Amino acid sequence: MVNSDISLSRNILGGGHHAGHVRLLRDVREGTRLLLLLEVTGRRHTRLKSLAEKLDLTVAGVSEYVKAMEAEGLVQHVGGEYRATRRGVEFLQDRFRTLRSFVESSAREMAIIDEASALASEGLSQGDPPSSGTAATAAKRGEVVFVSGLEGIVALRPGKIAIARLAARKAPVEAGRRVLRRARPDIVAVVDLRAKVFASRLAVKSPVEFAAIPAAVEAAQRGLNVLLLCPEERVAEVVAAIEEANARSEDKIPYETLNL
Repeated sequence: MVNSDISLSRNILGGGHHAGHVRLLRDVREGTRLLLLLEVTGRRHTRLKSLAEKLDLTVAGVSEYVKAMEAEGLVQHVGGEYRATRRGVEFLQDRFRTLRSFVESSAREMAIIDEASALASEGLSQGDPPSSGTAATAAKRGEVVFVSGLEGIVALRPGKIAIARLAARKAPVEAGRRVLRRARPDIVAVVDLRAKVFASRLAVKSPVEFAAIPAAVEAAQRGLNVLLLCPEERVAEVVAAIEEANARSEDKIPYETLNL
């Protein structure tokens, strides 16, 4: 009933480049080691009993951790105190940097939306329930309507990106027309001046020419089919950008490369 301008991607904590972070979060032993290091770095502990109380462990359990970490060079017993070694502090900082990166990137990918705008594909009255919420205002077909009461994840199938490879030689116009017919794009984007000139030869009006690669990826994430005219030497850059976006989302952007 409505075409939302919101793009929501479902991230899987166990997949892609987050896998290492999740292992760190799920590994109880590793988490305990980090907490122990944090304790002996920031506070004075002369007895295992005080460490055990802080970590909610038995004295025997803490003793086993300390022995293993001393053997690894992470903890030392100096002047009657348990302290983190330089290596232990560096180990702690490295793991915290990893966790901070994971938390910050995950926070950027999450959002709670109470109300959003969408494009009405048919006439709506205030209070009508579109597919993913309730119309907060009345709207005619093609007008912007505010939608509230959003629930769950907005189902949105990604569009496809067709990467048309421009060789160094002058590409024939007929080959470009065949690519246009095959891709059936909603938008056309051009990566450089050579691609822009070729788009004009195909009579493409107003192609995307600024930040073309991220624009193509975002358009595909919003469900649009994209034809990206790209010189041969930058195809790898385009593919890398698509794969990076796919690594963050459950709904992968399909793509293909086409020769001109």
